[in-house]
Amino acid sequence: MPSDSVADVADLLDDRSHHIEFNGHLTNHVKHAVVALAELGAPETLIRDYYKNYAELTAYGFPLEPARPSPGVIDSGNWQEFLGQRVHFAAYRGFFDAEIARLGATAAVARYAPELLRGWIGAFTHAAIHLGWAVWAEHPGMIAEALAYLAFSFVPVVDEARRPAGASARGPWDSLLALSRSWARDEAFGGAVRNVISDTDAVTRLHPELNRSGLQARVAAVAHGGIPELAARSPWAAALSPDARQAQVRRAVTLLYLAQPGDFVVLHLITSLFALEAVARTLDSEAATARLHDLYWAGARIILAAERKIPRPEKLSELAALYPVRGGDHSDSAAAEFDLIARRSWLEEEEHNPKLVFVLRQWWNEQGWNAYRHAAGQFTRTPELPPSFAEPPTE
Repeated sequence: MPSDSVADVADLLDDRSHHIEFNGHLTNHVKHAVVALAELGAPETLIRDYYKNYAELTAYGFPLEPARPSPGVIDSGNWQEFLGQRVHFAAYRGFFDAEIARLGATAAVARYAPELLRGWIGAFTHAAIHLGWAVWAEHPGMIAEALAYLAFSFVPVVDEARRPAGASARGPWDSLLALSRSWARDEAFGGAVRNVISDTDAVTRLHPELNRSGLQARVAAVAHGGIPELAARSPWAAALSPDARQAQVRRAVTLLYLAQPGDFVVLHLITSLFALEAVARTLDSEAATARLHDLYWAGARIILAAERKIPRPEKLSELAALYPVRGGDHSDSAAAEFDLIARRSWLEEEEHNPKLVFVLRQWWNEQGWNAYRHAAGQFTRTPELPPSFAEPPTE
């Protein structure tokens, strides 16, 4: 449930004067920051100033761009036809506006999100994050934007028809350790990943703007490659109870972040997990929720491999020993420390930092695990853009 502070700045979430991306494929994150800062107790004036300054000049050094009209028409008969083609964003948004008016926001998410989230790694997870933040804020207009962005940027995580039967890992932590060991010791696996990312132009249906990105091209190429160690089903997603599954996935990605503190890529696995959890609460069956976690875990493995962000198994094991599962602390001093981290995040131009703190404080409030508090203070920096950005956008 959103706080009253989010309602106080809801007019910023209403704003549709800017396109969802800028300088080609860079994502307009500003509404995520509005929700996170409001939930962290930032003053309203600070949030409004942040929004204005971000629109004028983002941390990447480019301004947001004006909203773009769409020449196409999206309706119930063709909404799946253009998935991932990076066209018709405004038309998609209009379609989802109408569907939310017809069905209600929760029912519209339940109707369309399961299909659209098959492509949640598109736009480097930001469309999925946009949806989760919108669902959390209970903002229908932002939900429509997010569904449209998922359609616009769709990159399928796996080919369901080719997907292997699955691995024997008992849970996400075992799965992460197995991935780490394979990366460290299995030359064939590492070689398969390196072969794919060495020539992303060879991947069919890859949009030229993603090649300009570099990162998004590598992620899409690895997903398309169907490498078994990455594409395999995760049987634990359905076998674990909902509470155990949620706690264990959160634990795995938090320890992964502590293994690479401040890492921009791994941070997105935390904020996107929060988003997918928010969406999962709108779904009408446990099977659909388990499938969403299965897709999340496959996408996470793909991203980690594509960006070579897989820590040594020894480091992961040592961190697990440092942060036992039952190591919780809800003391006044721990709460004061988290409040200080939150106040620090208000000062950050890089909006991923208040998002990180917001998510990890939510999880800490529920479980009190010390690792959440320690990870929340590990801020990231805006990454340097690759040399490909010397070329103008393709769109």
